[in-house]
Amino acid sequence: MSATGIEQLPEWLRAGLEPGGAGEHRLAVDAGQFAAAVDELRAAQARFITLFTAQTPRPALSAVFALQGELLLLQAPLEAGGVPGLGELADRWPAIAWAERELLEREPHSGGEHPLTGQRLTAPDPDLIEHEVAGLDVFAIPYGPVRSGVFEAIQFLIETGGEDVMRVHTRPFFKHRGMEARFAGLAPDVGVHVAERVAGIASVAYACAFSHAVERALGVEPPRQAQRWRAIHCELERMACHLDVIAKEAETTALYVGQARFQILKESVQRLRVRLSGSRFGRGVVVPGGVRGEAGLSTGELINAIDAIERELQRDRRLFLKTSSMTDRLIGTGRLERRLVERHCAVGPLARGSGLSTDARHERPYDDYRRLGLRVVTMREGDAMARINVRFGELFESLRLIRQLAGHLGRGARDLSVPLPKRGSGTACGWAEAPQGELLFWVELHEGLVHRVHIASPSLRNWALFDHAFPRDVLTDFVFIEHSFGLTPAGADR
Repeated sequence: MSATGIEQLPEWLRAGLEPGGAGEHRLAVDAGQFAAAVDELRAAQARFITLFTAQTPRPALSAVFALQGELLLLQAPLEAGGVPGLGELADRWPAIAWAERELLEREPHSGGEHPLTGQRLTAPDPDLIEHEVAGLDVFAIPYGPVRSGVFEAIQFLIETGGEDVMRVHTRPFFKHRGMEARFAGLAPDVGVHVAERVAGIASVAYACAFSHAVERALGVEPPRQAQRWRAIHCELERMACHLDVIAKEAETTALYVGQARFQILKESVQRLRVRLSGSRFGRGVVVPGGVRGEAGLSTGELINAIDAIERELQRDRRLFLKTSSMTDRLIGTGRLERRLVERHCAVGPLARGSGLSTDARHERPYDDYRRLGLRVVTMREGDAMARINVRFGELFESLRLIRQLAGHLGRGARDLSVPLPKRGSGTACGWAEAPQGELLFWVELHEGLVHRVHIASPSLRNWALFDHAFPRDVLTDFVFIEHSFGLTPAGADR
């Protein structure tokens, strides 16, 4: 790592370096040093990812950070008195607030005696209305958790005087499914099916992140051909999600022809995924050690399909951007300043729309991304239009990457998977750049079975910024801003 990264951390922190997987550093500190270590990492401009408790190789409070393209796993032993400072980390770093609150509520033993006041983040009361804005004619609208249409369960408490939005309070965690606990005792080739169902719209990304963690824990490298297919399926998933977001924005402004066009494009991508994998969501393709099999589609047919999608996308994008009734509703709406986004360690198109070039495919490349020239698409405006333009740029970048990957499919050995060591044990982080942003899995394996899993989803990190996206917006802008975030409550409440 360069001198701007881990080498510039203080000696007392570097003294705790322990072996980790490739691209992963582990820093062990005493319980009383944990909060100070978090301060040092923030001062070094690390990006916070997640906070959880690990059980292997020893019970420990663990926090994951990204620093200069490397992953840092900070760990402090869990003791009877808890870890000093836990419960106060959010005061130091807003990005930690939700992760810290969730940990203290779900695992109260992890933090010792830290009183939790107010409504529980992980058990919200939909009927409780907490007023924070006072004034003549100010009233609150509890929007959700049940809404008309196909929407997941999440509630937004909107305080308004009738038009201007003065405050929004986001409440996720209405449908906790205990997905992390479902992994315990499963073999990795079975656990990957659970990973695919944590957030259905990003099944491939979740399967990849879980598989990466298993492979890194066991020291397994998938075959090159499998890595190429993984990247192809990931990019098709990204395209489907981005097209869905753009179609929803068109629908919101009653641009029904535009909505239909982008839904048709999404359907074309989904049908291509069926031809490649047998599943519209790419399920059943990625497994720890590689992929299940090659597609029943020739390279030429794949490239022809991609070419046809690109031609339609170029035309529809041009028409979308020339429709002022559409773009006027997005320009300047839901603006997020870069400094705020950095402070909250946001990821994905949300961060890239505010000028941050964070992308796990580039920072810590995995699978065949290590051999591809990825262009990270960013915009500086920070508004809903910028986030849509990031998605448009990434759609064309995905098409370019798929075309490049397809050209490499015929090269080298055609092995698609390698066996995992029987009764293997180990721990590691695995990651992938989901359509919503950086996704991370922590996996503990014991004698060939999954012992513990922790999931750090991009939606959990980015939803916390939704409250800040209404500096100068009105009530009718709400849906435009929500769609521009492109998040999933299921990914947060796993």
